[in-house]
Amino acid sequence: MRRIYLLYIIPLCALQMVAQRIQPPRDMESEGGHFLTDSVKKVGVPEGISAWTVDRRFGSVRPAAYDTVPHLFQNEAFTDGPTGRYNFLGNLGSPRQSRVFSDRKESTFDGNAQFVFAQPYDFFLYQPDELLYTNTKSPFTNLTYHECGNKQNGEDRFRALFSTNINKRVGLGFKIDYLYGRGYYDSQATSQFDGTLFGSYISTRYSLHAFYAANHMKTSENGGLENDYYVNSPEAFPTKYSTADMPMSLSKSYNKLNVNTLYLTHRYNLGFTRFRDPDGNIVRISRDKGAERFSSETSGQEAVETTATGETDEDEVEEGVRYEAEFIPVTSFFHTLRIDHNNRRFLSNAPAAVRNAYFTDFYLPGDSANDFTRYAHIDNTIGIELHEGLNKWMRTGFRLFARHELHKFSIPGEATSTGLLTRQSFTENHFSVGGQLLKEKGERLHYHALGELRTSGKTWGEFNVEADASLKLPLRRDTLSINLDGHIRRERPSFYLRHYHGRNAWWDADLEQQFRFRVGGELRYKQTRLSFHMENIQKYAYLQETQVPYSSADGIARSTYGVGIAQTGGGVQLLEATLRQDIRLGILHWDNELTVQATTNKDVLPLPAFTAWSNLYLQFYIARVLRTEIGADVRYFTSYYAPAYSPIIGQYAVQDPDARIKIGNYPVINAYANFHLKRTRFYVMASHVNYSSGTGCPFLVPHYPLNRLVLRLGVSWNFIN
Repeated sequence: MRRIYLLYIIPLCALQMVAQRIQPPRDMESEGGHFLTDSVKKVGVPEGISAWTVDRRFGSVRPAAYDTVPHLFQNEAFTDGPTGRYNFLGNLGSPRQSRVFSDRKESTFDGNAQFVFAQPYDFFLYQPDELLYTNTKSPFTNLTYHECGNKQNGEDRFRALFSTNINKRVGLGFKIDYLYGRGYYDSQATSQFDGTLFGSYISTRYSLHAFYAANHMKTSENGGLENDYYVNSPEAFPTKYSTADMPMSLSKSYNKLNVNTLYLTHRYNLGFTRFRDPDGNIVRISRDKGAERFSSETSGQEAVETTATGETDEDEVEEGVRYEAEFIPVTSFFHTLRIDHNNRRFLSNAPAAVRNAYFTDFYLPGDSANDFTRYAHIDNTIGIELHEGLNKWMRTGFRLFARHELHKFSIPGEATSTGLLTRQSFTENHFSVGGQLLKEKGERLHYHALGELRTSGKTWGEFNVEADASLKLPLRRDTLSINLDGHIRRERPSFYLRHYHGRNAWWDADLEQQFRFRVGGELRYKQTRLSFHMENIQKYAYLQETQVPYSSADGIARSTYGVGIAQTGGGVQLLEATLRQDIRLGILHWDNELTVQATTNKDVLPLPAFTAWSNLYLQFYIARVLRTEIGADVRYFTSYYAPAYSPIIGQYAVQDPDARIKIGNYPVINAYANFHLKRTRFYVMASHVNYSSGTGCPFLVPHYPLNRLVLRLGVSWNFIN
């Protein structure tokens, strides 16, 4: 009944709303964050919003567009991503891992990567360079809701964003994200909450961006099916099981995470003020000679030599002509602070018969697991930037920086003779120095090249060199874009790969430094995108699942599970190529994403040879106002020994080589109708429409089945207050 009500109320609400136009990105170095043009010429509430992100390390502004795109809105809530590139446990909000290796971010040079427990939740947790800051003419609100199922097994995700401006320099906002997946299978529920406050201040000389995010995540762990035949061959059992009745390997077990981040970046600019006449030409205002005009194409260095200095907030007037003042930053001093306070707890109060039938190892006494680890991280970066085009000795931009990171870890220790548990604490300091060359201005060529050296005082030799470049060339009335990227890194594996203490897993490993070399690129032309990546990893450290087979009392072959750490002695080579081709023929659209991959060591880093996503749909307008997409998409990958999921550590691990199984070679088809009316987006979807009991292999992770056919609904509203 609720679904029928929503189907009627969504269009009725949408019809009462007026059109909104989102402003394109603007140059954020202009004064105060004001809009360049009005988005809507209308008497009443002024409308318009601009958005941008900041570089997580240097705090520089990167113009962005606020996401109001209706295309693929129906796939927005999927944990496996809009094009299905990720493996996950089947339920909304469960831990995931990408099947495409270039998606994985595992470097300890990246922010909070030491806390590996947060990586499987990257779809929910935002990094500092992913948060959108906004500047609005009027308070802006977005509400988005996705749902399916009922109160016993349904999935819900609600997001709210509010942003407003106190004045043209100060913007404030908050974001709320709540996800609750009850689960169609037993002991599968997920619950996640994010509350984020953010703000910005932008003036000619000083700018500041800050946010505080508090995240709480809880995942019920069921260990997967006791026997995959409940899904693959249900006829083998005398009783027909519903999804909620299928026996699971584990119960009363949970992973709980708290991820809290405070981020602040600010900078002070030194520069000069130049003036433009009403035609946009740069002029020099002199008390003796009056106003001397220069072409609007005057280079930055020429502007330095021919304009007045000093800051002014008023237009200069000469002989009745008004000149617009424009501040040009030449040198900037910046400081970035990040503080993380995280913890993770694994609880297992399963009955003795269940825990003895699932866990292989028991390192701590007691009847239950209560593994708790705490992580604190303070990251300070200070530096100086010379802006490009404004220094006659260096035409490119240049940043020089120094960085200090403090990491504190607390993990369980050995039990005393009386059975009391102790705790062990570790402190690590990392010091880095580095520089970056950059070119971000101009229409054709942009690039960044960064190099840094890092030491803890005890370990030496860690470094990171990364670069990216983009070139745009006109070709047959369109543009050919060539993008290149790559990195070379030598780094120590993260702390939790070297040390982990818990009731059912325990290791202290003296791991060697890893060496990674990656190079890749992408070509874009019209509706075609072709990307390629190659990577070589030396001394690769990875998690390894272990299984010990046994026969249960009912004669069924089962296994107990454990997990440990391993490291390769040599190297692993990876290759990946992805083609994204969108085809248009009238109202018929066909979007495709095809990926081929190869790995030289499938036992250590398994990858599917082929991954595909294809979306066939009709796009048209009803009554010239209701944008409509009706179609279906399919997700598919070839069979391979996919990584298993370990509830003990909440991570993906390579399967035990003596007891591994393949998954894949099974398409998942979703049919949908997606609509967009002025400020409102909404959809109706039937996911996994090709499910048929007892056929195929509907798994993305070993022993964790996908949901069956499910009806889904979603809506997103934008409000201008």
